[in-house]
Amino acid sequence: MPITQIETDYLIVGAGAMSMAFADVIFHEQPQAKMVIVDRRHRPGGHWTDAYPYVALHQPAAFYGVNSMQLGQGGTDLASGPEIVAYYHLLMKRFTDSGRVQFLPMTEHHGDGRIVSTVDGGQVIDVKARRRIVDGGFMNVEVPAVCPPKFVVEAGVTLVPPNALPRVANAWQRYVVAGGGKTAIDAIVFLLDAGVDPERIRWIVPNDAWLWLRDKVQPGLALAEFMRHLDSLIQAKNLDDVFLQLERSGSLCRVDPERLPTKWRCATVSKEEVAALRRIRNVVRMGRIRRITAQQIELDGGSIPTDAGTLHVDCTANGLARKPPQALFAPGKITLQSIFMCQQVFSAAILARMELLDLDDTARNAMCEVVPHPEYKRDHPACMMASFRNLLNANRHMPWWLRRSRLNLMHHESLYRYVTGAATLYRRMPAATESVDRILAGVANEAG
Repeated sequence: MPITQIETDYLIVGAGAMSMAFADVIFHEQPQAKMVIVDRRHRPGGHWTDAYPYVALHQPAAFYGVNSMQLGQGGTDLASGPEIVAYYHLLMKRFTDSGRVQFLPMTEHHGDGRIVSTVDGGQVIDVKARRRIVDGGFMNVEVPAVCPPKFVVEAGVTLVPPNALPRVANAWQRYVVAGGGKTAIDAIVFLLDAGVDPERIRWIVPNDAWLWLRDKVQPGLALAEFMRHLDSLIQAKNLDDVFLQLERSGSLCRVDPERLPTKWRCATVSKEEVAALRRIRNVVRMGRIRRITAQQIELDGGSIPTDAGTLHVDCTANGLARKPPQALFAPGKITLQSIFMCQQVFSAAILARMELLDLDDTARNAMCEVVPHPEYKRDHPACMMASFRNLLNANRHMPWWLRRSRLNLMHHESLYRYVTGAATLYRRMPAATESVDRILAGVANEAG
């Protein structure tokens, strides 16, 4: 079978949220640019196409999607998974209807522009990208439905991903939810909302995490929230004090007020969800699962009993794993990564705008540093400070673009508050930098 040849400006690998946010900026701000977007899935939307059916945004729809198109009702709306998938379908249709974008679903990039069908290996397309190949899959969001369990599961054990819960046809005697992150939280809240007695739910939590209260991360309130984080960094005596101050201010919370969490992954929850989680009394904190047999669950710190009457729900996929950063811009290539803590689509849109600036790659890479997805509480200070630096640096090159970007959490502030907030951040950065250096030195000393 002959190899098809395609020439384009940008080859974008992946049709997930970051890729679509990047493509949207190029599409609207470079009217002549052509793009080829490839994805191994049959439709755009990335991990949203594999997520459990009751999933919804953790943050307001006002901050998610792409710059040019409102998601759902906008504002505080927490768009559902199906809404998000439909949103990306409509967006891709806008792209392809223009004649400037080709979407190649069910294909994989094998390197150097070589695209191979996932259903017919003989179908090969060589794409020559005149400008860049854009790697939109580097951050590789993992969801349980497409990830095998990271522990041994023996015969006689019923283990399902959270996707299976809406299809449960018979009542189980007990439910075990494994995982301490937002997926596990969603699964537990789903079971409780479905009427399951909390006494029948066992929650295996490898590590407790600090949780971000959603009512503080809302349109018009985000600037005040980030100033609270800045204040906590400046005033904190040590790392734990950063989080305890934010807890006292109502920004963060923990499920068990008697335990100091070790994790910070930006999981965003409502006060109602926290109250629901506190109804679960049978919480197991014995590390990660190693093996599930027909009689017991073996963990790092010991074993607990199980049986054939228990449905085990695997919510242990790592989601956005922390990965060693790559160069954002390199000859012929862009690697999409976060440059603002836990705001991946906003980051991708900024990178697209940076691509269009009259700068070389050295200057682009110097403008913004990668902010890897945080995992532990010690990651918070460095990630927050890098995010602030990136915003200030980007603002020197694209101030009004940032102000107009609907993906910018501060977009919904008044112009006066937006400008004065930026000035306040600029003035307070030296004190915050000094304090964070001291805090992280203390963490290093404790570890050493």
